[in-house]
Amino acid sequence: MNRSDYEISIIIPSRNRLDTLPRVLLALEHQDFPKSLFEVVVVDDKSNDGSQEFLAAFAKETVLNFQWIEGIAKNAGAARNLGLKTASGTLALFLDSDTIPGRDLVRQHMIWHEHYGPDVCILGRVTMSKELAIKKQGRFNDTTTKHDAVQMAELEWHEYRTANTSLSRQRCLDTGGFDVLLPAAEDTEIASRLSKLGMRFIYIRDIDVIHHHPMNNDGFYYKGELYGRAAARWYTKNPELRRLIIARYGVFAPEMRKRNKAKYVARAMVVNRMTVPFISWLGSKVRRAWFDLSDVLNKCVFRYYVRHAFRNNLRKI
Repeated sequence: MNRSDYEISIIIPSRNRLDTLPRVLLALEHQDFPKSLFEVVVVDDKSNDGSQEFLAAFAKETVLNFQWIEGIAKNAGAARNLGLKTASGTLALFLDSDTIPGRDLVRQHMIWHEHYGPDVCILGRVTMSKELAIKKQGRFNDTTTKHDAVQMAELEWHEYRTANTSLSRQRCLDTGGFDVLLPAAEDTEIASRLSKLGMRFIYIRDIDVIHHHPMNNDGFYYKGELYGRAAARWYTKNPELRRLIIARYGVFAPEMRKRNKAKYVARAMVVNRMTVPFISWLGSKVRRAWFDLSDVLNKCVFRYYVRHAFRNNLRKI
């Protein structure tokens, strides 16, 4: 079969995830959808944990239409862009290297695209692994949404995230791809441009993947810093979206409403450079005994790092 005959290309950016990437690829080998109709493209972003050696061996043995390429070690957006250009399917299905799909993943995405047509992005559910839930490592990477209680819902563009989503590959390319200068939130940003092309975003709860990404406090807080840096660039780049960006990331800017400015100041009096070390320490200490309180405390610190990084990077920009 010619490469152009693929109905869907599964694009997976990866960096140093040899612990989970083989599980993702094994699950794709066992899909209940004809293997001749889809391909898998892994973009390895210069891993140093043995991933490249694994991928080279896997490419020789797998029954999948499979290829892997080396990325430029910039960020996930740049890796996805390279995957989009390398792939050839009509649709692009984004997975992460730690999102393990169910057996019917590809078939379900195809069914819903046949139902809605080409101008729709299908978003499935991302469920935290039971293993992490037992270890009380959940909610650091909480990907549940307010729509998880329903079977299907149409989302606003700013509710988009890449893992377990599929859409027209050409539409992604038409937008110019992911903004490689954003260290995070590149998925939400591209969705803003896709929506201008008429893209709709449909959430289907039963299309499920298992997210297995252990994260400690330092990793969680660093993620907050990345979102703050990304929000600063996005705020500068798109003035028409400033109110939405401010509200979404809880950062301070002149466009903020007066009532929200007062809330921001009150929050900063409680969670600031002086108190963050103690709040973080307390969150770690009570995590197993009082998980919900620990989660609240850690998210307070996370949001502090978002605000701090936004303020510092806005000055630089």
